Amino acid sequence: MNQPFILAVDLGTQSVRAAAIDADGKILKLVQIAQETDNPQPAWAQQRPEHWWRLSCEVIRQVLSSSELAGRSVAAVSCCGQMHGPVGIDAHGDLTTPWVQLWCDKRCASQVDFLRRELGDKLFLAETGNAPNPAWTGIKILWEKEHHAAAYAASRHYLVPKDFLNFRLSGVAATDPSEASCSAIYDWRSGEYSPGLAAAMGLDLAKFPPIFASHEIIGRVTASASLATGLPVGTPVVAGGGDFPVSMLGFGIAGEGLLADVTGTSSLLAAHSPAPLIDAGIQNCRHVIPGWIPFTILDCGGLSMTWCRDLFASSGAPASYEDLIRLAAEAPAGSEDLLFLPYLRGERRSDNRNAKGVFSGIGLQHRAPHFIRAVMEGVALAMARDAEAFAALGLRAGRVLSVGGGTRNALWNRIKADALDLPLEVSPEPEAGLQGCALLGASAAGLIGDPAATAIARRQSGESITPDPEGRRALASAANESRRLYGHLLGFHDHLKSPRS
Repeated sequence: MNQPFILAVDLGTQSVRAAAIDADGKILKLVQIAQETDNPQPAWAQQRPEHWWRLSCEVIRQVLSSSELAGRSVAAVSCCGQMHGPVGIDAHGDLTTPWVQLWCDKRCASQVDFLRRELGDKLFLAETGNAPNPAWTGIKILWEKEHHAAAYAASRHYLVPKDFLNFRLSGVAATDPSEASCSAIYDWRSGEYSPGLAAAMGLDLAKFPPIFASHEIIGRVTASASLATGLPVGTPVVAGGGDFPVSMLGFGIAGEGLLADVTGTSSLLAAHSPAPLIDAGIQNCRHVIPGWIPFTILDCGGLSMTWCRDLFASSGAPASYEDLIRLAAEAPAGSEDLLFLPYLRGERRSDNRNAKGVFSGIGLQHRAPHFIRAVMEGVALAMARDAEAFAALGLRAGRVLSVGGGTRNALWNRIKADALDLPLEVSPEPEAGLQGCALLGASAAGLIGDPAATAIARRQSGESITPDPEGRRALASAANESRRLYGHLLGFHDHLKSPRS
C-alpha cells in the first residue's frame, strides 16, 4: 500500500540534514552531513551556496535510496534553514554571491550604525517591530550593495538559504513570512514589504522575492532537480520557514501562556504572540503559523559554561561538564551574593552591544563551586529579566518548555525554574526542525489539518520541575542585585569598541 511521506530538509550552519517523515510524525529515515564555516576576517562567517546544494542533493538521495521507503511516495518537499543569509541570483538563476554572509556574520555593523543615525531605532521599531541589527537580511544586502556594486546590480533576487534550496528544486523565487519579517524592510502591520523603508535604505524592493504562507506550495520539482536529487518530477515544494520558527513549531511552541528556553551555544527565550512586542531589547519574527515569535538572544548562554569548562581545563584541573555541575551543586542557591553577567560576546541590545562578562561581589568566602554556580545563575537571571520585559508588555506565561542541549544539565534546569519562578518542563524532542518541516509539508499535502493544532497535540514534555521556595527566595534577592549591577554597567564598555566575532 502506498503510504506517502514528507521529505524534510534542514540546512543548518553546522550540517545539512534530510529525513523522510510520515503523516504521524514518525521519522522513517534520517541522513546528516557536516559542513564547515569560513571565517576569513574577525566577525565574518560565510559559506558557499553551491556547497549547500551539493550536500542537500546528497542527503536527499541517501534518504530516498533507503529500503525503509519501499512502496512509499513523496507527498511534498519542505525545507527550513539557517536564517538571514542573502544569496544573490541573476535573471538566469546563476549565483551572484559565491560566498554568503551567515546569520552570525557582523561585517555590516557600520551599516547598522549608519541606519541608526540616519533613520533611528524608533522608525525601525514602529514599522518592522525590530531595531536595526547586523543579522537582518536587508542590512546584509546593503553591505553587498556598497562593497559589490556590480553583483548587486546583476542580482534579480536575494534569497535566504532555504529559499535558495527551494529555487534550485522548483525554479521559483519565493520566501515566507518568517524570513520576510527579518528582512529589515517588512511592515509588520500590513504583512508586506515596506516600499518607504526600502527606499530610505536605498534598496531595490524588486530584489526581494514574493511572500507565501509557510505551508503553501510555491512550485514543483523540475526535471533538472529530479536528476540531481532523485525526487520525482512534479513533487510539490513548500515555502517552509527559518530554522528557528520551524523548530518552535516542531517543539509545539504554539498558543499563548508558554515560554521556550532554547539553550545551546546561545540561549533564547521565546514565546508565541498575536503581534510583535515592540521594545528595543526584544526581537520579533513571524511564526510559521499565524502570529509572531518575540524572542531575546543571549549569545553566551551555553557558551558561558563552555568558557567556564575551558577556564578550569587551562589550569590542568579535570574539567568535564559533569565535574562543573558536581562542583556547582556544592554552592548554595544565590552563590553567597556572587553575581555574573554573561555578556562575554556583548549583547544584542543596541545600547549595550559592547558589554563584557562581569563577576561582582567577590569575597574571601568564594571558592570554585560559587563561581561555577554563579555562571549558571547569571544566565538564568538574564533570562528572567527578559521574561519580565515580556510580562511588562502584556505577554505572561504559566510555564516554560526547555529545549536544546542545555536540558541535559539538571542543576541548570532547577536554577532556571527558580529564577523564572515558573514550572519548567524538559522536552525530549531531538528533531524539532525536521518535525516542524514535516508538519508544514503534511499540511500542504492535505495529510493533516491545522499544523498548529497538530503541533500542540504532539507536544512532548518529559521531566517537570516546580520552583523551590528556598531557591526562589535566594534568586529573587540575586535578581534585584543583578538588575542594579546591569543598570550601572549599561554602555560602560562602549569606549573599548572591541570587534565581536
